[in-house]
Amino acid sequence: MKRLAVLLACLPLSALAFEVAEFKSGMAQNEVRQLLSANWNFDKVVEPSDDVILAFDLDPAIARRYQFRFCKGKLVGFEQDVRPSLKSLIIATKNNNEQHGQPVRVYSNTHVVSNGEKAVYALFWRQQADFIGVKYTVLPNAESMSLSFDTQNLCYTSPRM
Repeated sequence: MKRLAVLLACLPLSALAFEVAEFKSGMAQNEVRQLLSANWNFDKVVEPSDDVILAFDLDPAIARRYQFRFCKGKLVGFEQDVRPSLKSLIIATKNNNEQHGQPVRVYSNTHVVSNGEKAVYALFWRQQADFIGVKYTVLPNAESMSLSFDTQNLCYTSPRM
């Protein structure tokens, strides 16, 4: 039994990692860039910092945005916007409850922002070393919803709000 625990502790985290579309945790930042330019037709791909790549379309009707977060050049977080609606929130919550059980963390809070109040409701499930999240945000003039995948890493605490 002790040997099994040691063996499991030695398994690479990539064996327990998230995979969304063709993006897998642990991928190199250059690899993500190459996949985005070769296989995805985003209007813009920008790097606002050394550890983030944003890919999005300019037309708000398309509502497609991906955020990739890196730690030491490796993919550790992925967030995908989805069209916000109460129905989408309920379906995503139901699907994750069925697949991963009850959430391990629920976050609900309001914050004051420059143009009013921001309300956030987020649920997180654990799948081995990863966190799967559903986040709904309400701002004075807009609402947004995203699905997120984070693997434990040395750069930030997971799950990421």
